[in-house]
Amino acid sequence: MLKKQPFADRLLAQMPSLRALKCFVTAARYESFTQAAEVLCVTQAAISRQIKELEDSLDVALFERTGRHIALTDAGRILYNASYLSIMNIAEAAEAVRRTDRHALTVCVSHTFAALWLSSRLPAFRERFPSIQLHVMVTEHFMELDELMEPDIIITKNPPREPEYDVEPLFHDVVYPVCSPTFYERHFRDKKLKPLDLLSQPTLNLSLLGRAQVCEHVDWRVWRNWFQQGDGTDILADNRRLESNDYRLLVAQAEAGEGTLLGWHHLVHLQIEQGRLMRPVPDALVFKDRYHYLITHRNARPRTEYLQFRDWLNEEAGAMMRDWIDTGVATTG
Repeated sequence: MLKKQPFADRLLAQMPSLRALKCFVTAARYESFTQAAEVLCVTQAAISRQIKELEDSLDVALFERTGRHIALTDAGRILYNASYLSIMNIAEAAEAVRRTDRHALTVCVSHTFAALWLSSRLPAFRERFPSIQLHVMVTEHFMELDELMEPDIIITKNPPREPEYDVEPLFHDVVYPVCSPTFYERHFRDKKLKPLDLLSQPTLNLSLLGRAQVCEHVDWRVWRNWFQQGDGTDILADNRRLESNDYRLLVAQAEAGEGTLLGWHHLVHLQIEQGRLMRPVPDALVFKDRYHYLITHRNARPRTEYLQFRDWLNEEAGAMMRDWIDTGVATTG
């Protein structure tokens, strides 16, 4: 005869998944599926799916949905009040356990930086430091992370003001036009180009809306204004082929020969070295007062693995910027 299952065991068996509860608590806290997705570094669809499954398992609506606005129902408020502290306690315990691994470093970067700068360098880092485990968190909203998702290192253009973080400049901004070799052959070959001549052919444009972690103040209008002579004779109409707030998409389109793009040196120099992109003119804008910063949590500073990562990062940044150390505000060909 089977032993009767204790009441506590039955409750555990019927308990919703922690993943669903985490999504629910985060969405309730911010009253937004979108912001919950950013905080948890997942898609909004994943948040919606987890909450729908939670509602189905409980057979009750947890949120009232009005357009994009959500609010807790009475049942949702009961569940939130009961589960918030428990979820936070579990998260704190997990963080404490995670940090017992003295070789693990949590690094927070933007999507663009992760895709176009960090990803190609990680294999060499892992080969050089096989004992260091990296936790890479990719998000555009560094300072809106839950307080329990506290990175050791943040690389960003917008340093935090919290006293527990130390800030040091990593490298400054350099911006110049790039295009594919095929685009150059088709539109610019055998021409003595001036900076504004690039605007006579299709350009790829970083949108004014939704820009993140890329130099917001530089676009083709800035390029045109910088190199105009001032007499009105060289004013050219924009010839826009594509506009997007996703810089990764624009780089891919430039590689595909769809137009000329303003390239941030740290995001396109590898493509130039590999021959996928080229500089059609030697002109560049160099901003010595605008930086990407290395932000370090003070608890991470004494750790050997942090010091090794920081030295490696500075080596990579130094090699990348070696041709731009003594360059002025702007160079013209």
